[in-house]
Amino acid sequence: MLAPAADELEISLFGPGYGESIAMHLGDARWIIVDSCIDAASGMPAAIAYLQEIGVDCSEQVAAVLATHWHDDHVRGLAEVLRVCERARFVLSPALQADEFLVLVESRALGSQRFSSGVSELADALSALRARRHRSARAGVSFALENTIVARSGACTVLALSPCSSAVQRALTEIADLLPTPLQPLRRVSAPSSNAASIALWLKGDAGTALLGADLDCHRDDTAGWGAVLALDPAADGRAGLLKVPHHGSSNAHDQRMWDHLLHERPQAMLTPWSRGGRTLPEGSDRDRICTLAPAAIIAGQAAGKPQRYDPAVERTLREVTISRQLALGRTGHVRARCGPSDEGRWRMEMVRNARGLCGSAVSAN
Repeated sequence: MLAPAADELEISLFGPGYGESIAMHLGDARWIIVDSCIDAASGMPAAIAYLQEIGVDCSEQVAAVLATHWHDDHVRGLAEVLRVCERARFVLSPALQADEFLVLVESRALGSQRFSSGVSELADALSALRARRHRSARAGVSFALENTIVARSGACTVLALSPCSSAVQRALTEIADLLPTPLQPLRRVSAPSSNAASIALWLKGDAGTALLGADLDCHRDDTAGWGAVLALDPAADGRAGLLKVPHHGSSNAHDQRMWDHLLHERPQAMLTPWSRGGRTLPEGSDRDRICTLAPAAIIAGQAAGKPQRYDPAVERTLREVTISRQLALGRTGHVRARCGPSDEGRWRMEMVRNARGLCGSAVSAN
């Protein structure tokens, strides 16, 4: 595979069925990585495996690594991403700079609580940063509130659209509820189920514009979630032609006003699947809704399911060559969108591997 041209934007989305990560080229060999998941084939963080494959020097060319929120499926391998991307800033939601979260991390380090992988991964990521500070003055942590510029390269800007201050306060309340209680039995500490403090991004360059929805949900009022994003009016200078559909297409992240006011009519769209505890996203009704709004939508990867059964002779052959059908079902999907100056704002979509058209197109053979 070839790296994008210096004047091309790229958004590559990876999804193994439980996990999500994005690699973005801002132009002039400058990249940022958003979230992390593990590539099933290489065992490496998916974004790192891809960037190395196309010849990117991650230690020099990745300017920022951003964690949109701390749910397990968005941070697996994040510490390794930071170790490889030695000069990248680590960008987090402001909710994670609070004393409450630091107490959780400290408790994890002391072994006083049992933690979800999301909490543990962020603790490891912060440890990786501490270990490298003496080697790189440019390394460090920053926090992205709404209207914060996350990265910039030439005419391309990546802007955080969320979280707003009220969403951060809600997240802090949730985190405080997870704090260890003295003299109480050990309990497992998981990330809050709410996505109130998730970081949605707006990428705008001369070549094109994109909206990356992270896992940002809707809320009962417009003081948080997509209602607060709409109040910012990021599309005042032009709507986005590409959407990373929020929260795996779930209905609780759907705000029709976002589609109507921030995106071109029938935009290009990409999303990742999610499967856990017998539940799978997107559901059938989610798929139908997205396909009405974005008929060319592409999903990266497939949620794991029961393997197909073959006749006994084929089954024996599969066992003999040690092919794992479950691994094949769960292998990492990759959707790539590129946009150059001659594309007039229209993103070119590619199903690189294990991706398929959400609305009925065939699986890519690449």
